[in-house]
Amino acid sequence: MLSIFLIGLALSMDAFSIALGIGINRLSNAKRLLIPIVVAIMHFIMPLLGNILGDELLNIINIHPKLIVSIILFYLSFMMFLERKNEKQTIISSFASILLMAFSVSIDSFSVGIGLSGLTDKHLLSFLIFSLCSGCITHIGLIIGKYSSKLLKDKAIYLGIVILFMLGVVNICQIFID
Repeated sequence: MLSIFLIGLALSMDAFSIALGIGINRLSNAKRLLIPIVVAIMHFIMPLLGNILGDELLNIINIHPKLIVSIILFYLSFMMFLERKNEKQTIISSFASILLMAFSVSIDSFSVGIGLSGLTDKHLLSFLIFSLCSGCITHIGLIIGKYSSKLLKDKAIYLGIVILFMLGVVNICQIFID
């Protein structure tokens, strides 16, 4: 189960990075609680779907998951850039945007679900571990983002924009490396 836990931590790193960028924005306490919960739920659902549907769905969709993630990251960084002067607005303004962000950080969990049977036969426990890791790591990212914004003041928003944009670039580059 140690390997499953380490996979759970690895799957959570993109959620952590995005949470850092989002945490810099002003978020209500409800959103700071809701975001990790939705990310955790998606990190349970996506590997479950990957495990159930397997390779068939990947053949039908025929689009690289990293491309979807990159588009979402570019969109979030662009929206953050547009809203940088408006302290009352955040890029996570609706439940739909939270779902979109959670989906984007959990796409890699789908592929892990496809190959999970090669690692363990305790699928439900694995999905729970992935879920708990991602929820906790996302919450930590939001907290660090919030406090870094207090240290960086009005420059913090630019850090968030750069983090999200660079994550998008990294995902695009990984398409060509794979």
